[in-house]
Amino acid sequence: MIDENQLQELRKGMEIQFRYKFYKEAQFPFLQSLGIKHILQAFDAGDDIGFIGMLHLWWVSDPTGTVTGIWESEWFNTPQEGVALAQKIDQDLRKIYNIEKLEQTQMQYIHSMAEKEMMKQLQDKIRKEEEEESKTVLWN
Repeated sequence: MIDENQLQELRKGMEIQFRYKFYKEAQFPFLQSLGIKHILQAFDAGDDIGFIGMLHLWWVSDPTGTVTGIWESEWFNTPQEGVALAQKIDQDLRKIYNIEKLEQTQMQYIHSMAEKEMMKQLQDKIRKEEEEESKTVLWN
């Protein structure tokens, strides 16, 4: 088990690495305009150290106006704290889409694709049966 100072140093290093990777991603400059203003990432070091924590980054406008905005951060000690925040964020967001309709549309698409696949298999089976039948019939 590590002490609190070591944990804070480990978290600091993990946050720096995560931010570096996060900032280099192609979608990074567009996240705020897409409505993504919260990022949650859990860090676990396995059996040796255990759960390091959950990093929460959230975007805020820069009050000084020198930059467009900044990503603030905080750490949670347990996964449950992070999950609770994610649920709260999800409930608080004004969504421009209806989740139920998205789910319904996705289910209809999956059903449609399954029907198409079944029809294709049925047509293939009928075609094969007709080919077999035509081989056995003697034409004069």
